Amino acid sequence: MVCNCDYGSRKRWFTETFEVKAIVSCHHYPDDERIYYKQVQSLAKRGDHILYFTRSDSNLDLTDEYINHQNFSLDNDVKTFIGSVSSYLQKQNSLTHIQIHETDLLPVLKNIKSKDQNITTIYDVHEHMEALYRTFSNRFKPVKELAIHIRKREEKKYLKYVDQIILANPPMSNNPYENYSIPIYVIENFPELKYLNHLPGLKQSSPAIVYHGHLGPERGIGDLIKAMHRVILSIPEARLTLIGTFRTDEFQNEMRALIQEYSIGDVVQLLDQVPHKDIWDILQNHSIGVIPFRRTPLTEENTPTKLFEMMASGLEIVATDLPPTRYFVDDSIHWASPGNAESIADSIIHACQSLGDTSRVQKNLKLIAQKYNWDQRQDQYLALFD
Repeated sequence: MVCNCDYGSRKRWFTETFEVKAIVSCHHYPDDERIYYKQVQSLAKRGDHILYFTRSDSNLDLTDEYINHQNFSLDNDVKTFIGSVSSYLQKQNSLTHIQIHETDLLPVLKNIKSKDQNITTIYDVHEHMEALYRTFSNRFKPVKELAIHIRKREEKKYLKYVDQIILANPPMSNNPYENYSIPIYVIENFPELKYLNHLPGLKQSSPAIVYHGHLGPERGIGDLIKAMHRVILSIPEARLTLIGTFRTDEFQNEMRALIQEYSIGDVVQLLDQVPHKDIWDILQNHSIGVIPFRRTPLTEENTPTKLFEMMASGLEIVATDLPPTRYFVDDSIHWASPGNAESIADSIIHACQSLGDTSRVQKNLKLIAQKYNWDQRQDQYLALFD
């Protein structure tokens, strides 16, 4: 077992007795925007004491007065991580709730329930797993569907140990858990109101365009780069910043070659992924946000969190027309056709030409202030731990 922990710094924490909640993740960074900044922090601000377990290559230690953070190195495989966390938690007599953030961690809930049936177990489903697998698996369709069937069967074996399910996205097609007698709560990943931009008009004159998030083919990054070649013919001063981590080195090389092919190296800037706490200043220094997703099983199910971040930051928004985005907004953004670089370019051009008119931006800011904010979802989340 390899754990990036300094137990000496937790001496006071362990020598006192509290009711404790456990939050466990094996595939997210410790400072994950949803898990840490919203959920863990909401519990800590209420005065709850949290055992926070993560598995990553990060050296972050997020321990404070209310959070005991233990990060395990990726040298531990998931099975080892499950065993270590389960063993630790089974010794905690003050544990009242446990929340997991990946399907792989369902055995932890079984282990905890085997010790104490009264501990409340929460399964947080970030993404539609069938859609995720159908999008990224390279297997032949029959093999892919068989793998999905086996995964669903494995998941079903553990759902009897789950007391509550959180969905991060409202189901666009089928709800995979609707036939189980488990309470389901949709708690979206909305931004906190403190990030609402109250002065969006100050940046409206500059066509500074931004995309942030994963950089992969299904995200339409190639379509966006091609679109910029067309955009600068009409708006020569337009500039694009792409922020994030490329899904593969091969795709990164393809995109760099595409930028070179179109001779737009001075138009497109590539930035590495930044800590989420830093993204807000970057967004608010741009005027147009783009979500150029292609149509895939995943993008037809999952709501892009960046939509709400761009809305809160006061950006004009260009997005391809997919059900999750259409579910939340209508006439307050500029729509484009998925997978169509010309359509994306035309919508970006229209957004650039609309920078003097803040009506769309103001409508989006109002939607965030009144409906799409974490401040309103927080009480619903905290109630699961009462």
